[in-house]
Amino acid sequence: MTLTLGYKNNTEKKKRLRGVAVPVIAMGSVLAYSSILGNLVNYSANQDLTVHAYELSRADAQEAAYALPAEQKTDAVTILDGRFPSAYINADTDLLASGKILSASIGTAAKRSRVYMMETGTEYTLVLEEDGTTGFVRNNALSNDLAVIFDDADMTKWVAEDGCVILDAPADSAAVVAQPLYNEEIHITGTNDQTYWRVSYGDITGYMDHSKFMDEMYVEPEPEPVPEVVDVPAYEAAAAVSAAAPEAQPAAEAPAAAADPAWDGSVLTAWAGVVNGPSGKETYYNLNMNGVIALMQAAGYYAEYWVRSDGVKMYGDYVMAACGFDVRPRGTIVETSLGTAICADTGTFSYTDPYQIDIAVDW
Repeated sequence: MTLTLGYKNNTEKKKRLRGVAVPVIAMGSVLAYSSILGNLVNYSANQDLTVHAYELSRADAQEAAYALPAEQKTDAVTILDGRFPSAYINADTDLLASGKILSASIGTAAKRSRVYMMETGTEYTLVLEEDGTTGFVRNNALSNDLAVIFDDADMTKWVAEDGCVILDAPADSAAVVAQPLYNEEIHITGTNDQTYWRVSYGDITGYMDHSKFMDEMYVEPEPEPVPEVVDVPAYEAAAAVSAAAPEAQPAAEAPAAAADPAWDGSVLTAWAGVVNGPSGKETYYNLNMNGVIALMQAAGYYAEYWVRSDGVKMYGDYVMAACGFDVRPRGTIVETSLGTAICADTGTFSYTDPYQIDIAVDW
């Protein structure tokens, strides 16, 4: 049963009493007893009940809110904000029967649950929980802001952008106590679902917007090695790869690697970005080749990386090219308009044209 209490002021306009949940004791299937009205009132167990009182005092309201033992509370209680201040439980704590050191526990007030402070003493506060349960908690178990309630944490994050600040309190209006730099390490000591997390920064404990963290330190990629530029004609005959291919990739075993000097078709250039070469469609790309070289070496292909005088990237005596690995696996030798190439890389272009060849250049 839900009971809502109202009253009328001197203008005879109906108002709701704010901040009070009124307990009643069920005496039968259709009657209930109100400690405020002091008599029986009709109600339906499955229907909300509204009672109108007149000139209700604060003392009466407090008595109504905690006059009954916890086990006699109604199934549901309407709690209206306003008259009694609310607070939050900052850690799971015992709900006591009285405001005394040796008081018996009648339950647990859960961390972050909202309660209404009915009566505050020097050490204990009488609180009303949102389910209608009343009891006493220590004053230091109450906080007026969810932003100051944290779950302990021990993790490392990094500052995600320039201009971040650490504050002396978890609020936008708090004072700045530190200004960490981008990519600096921050130790997280407390988290919640609010904006600011508790952090440790050097000898400073403060609070920082957790959206300004990244999980990993940013590391600059290693620069591409500066290759030696060697003046080699574009159609010079190529030699074998310096290391034989693993058994699983026989295509790399010292093939006859000679470019076709008779090729008289279109030649790929920076201006002619797409041509049809001796083995099909050719395009070009210019990316850092460190990862490609590492993969070639891991597959057993060892050669010197260099850049030819016309800007073509070479691996030993072969032009470096990206191919569709489904038809030309890593290490396959293929003729191109720029010379004999080795399939060292692949790309998404192979999804639409597995026979396309993308040649590595520094254009």
